[in-house]
Amino acid sequence: MTSLPTPRAVLFDVDFTLLEPNEMFFAEGYRSIGERFGLDLDTARWPAAESAAYAAVKTRRERTGLAHDDGIYEAIAVAVIGAMGAEDLDDGHADKVVACAAAVTAEWVKLDNFALYDDVLPCLERLRDAGLRLALVSNTSRDLGEVLAHFALETFMQAAVASSETGLMKPSPQIYAAAAAALGVGAGEAVMVGDNPRDDVLGALDAGLAGAVLLDRKGHWDYPVPTIRSLTELPGVLGI
Repeated sequence: MTSLPTPRAVLFDVDFTLLEPNEMFFAEGYRSIGERFGLDLDTARWPAAESAAYAAVKTRRERTGLAHDDGIYEAIAVAVIGAMGAEDLDDGHADKVVACAAAVTAEWVKLDNFALYDDVLPCLERLRDAGLRLALVSNTSRDLGEVLAHFALETFMQAAVASSETGLMKPSPQIYAAAAAALGVGAGEAVMVGDNPRDDVLGALDAGLAGAVLLDRKGHWDYPVPTIRSLTELPGVLGI
């Protein structure tokens, strides 16, 4: 595995990197929420729904650029609901789709619907004990201070930067620069870790960070960058 020079700081993405969403945001959860609104969503269509979610993000980005986008979560939910069967319904069901998507989005901001992956705390302890400075960097409307408090991460993280605060989302260089500045390090002294190849890896490299590590928990990606399946591998990649 490719390793990186040990940095002074590590920036972490949040969702699907540190925080694991519960079943509510996968096939069965969507089916259950859809049922509340009179929608019969087909869990067998979940692979198509995941593809529709990626396409929805791409379409939104083409329209909004890298400006923070409060509406992106609802757009993703609408795409998923449609791909799971709602797109086969007549226009009379449009209000139900919108209401269902709003319900999913409302659940997304509730931290009780998330848990730390099992590999998070052991990794953070290793990095903290090695003297590295750590921060969260997330495309989110959440209050990251609440995230730190809810999951007892204050003892590990020295900063947290959200796109809702900077007005710009990853892969914008400005959000990485803001995180590095908050930690008191230069961009070239920090490494980014996240699950999104474009936002967390290519964006970090374009922003002049010392490196980026792709966390590919399910083995979906093939990128010429340091790639790990678990955060337990991260200290070794950083030479710790």
